[in-house]
Amino acid sequence: MFEAEFTHEGELCTFEVLLRRFGLDDPALIQIGEAVHDIDLKDARFSRPETAGLDRLIAGIALRHEDDATRLAAGGDVFEALYEYFRRKKS
Repeated sequence: MFEAEFTHEGELCTFEVLLRRFGLDDPALIQIGEAVHDIDLKDARFSRPETAGLDRLIAGIALRHEDDATRLAAGGDVFEALYEYFRRKKS
């Protein structure tokens, strides 16, 4: 968000800034951050295979639900599932 406490910094999206500021180096969160980066900045820096699908899921949630609380809950479920996938995925 513009002029928010946490926002883009240089080439980092807000999600990446949060990871850095809070010292979070969890590999699953870093992978999610790469997908979020490419969705947010539209620069295909990481070109993760999950990015296009995640982008459409987020857009679908926004189209399906009008109120922010429901959008946040549905989006939270998506990101929690993605986190679990990356956490358990064997390289």
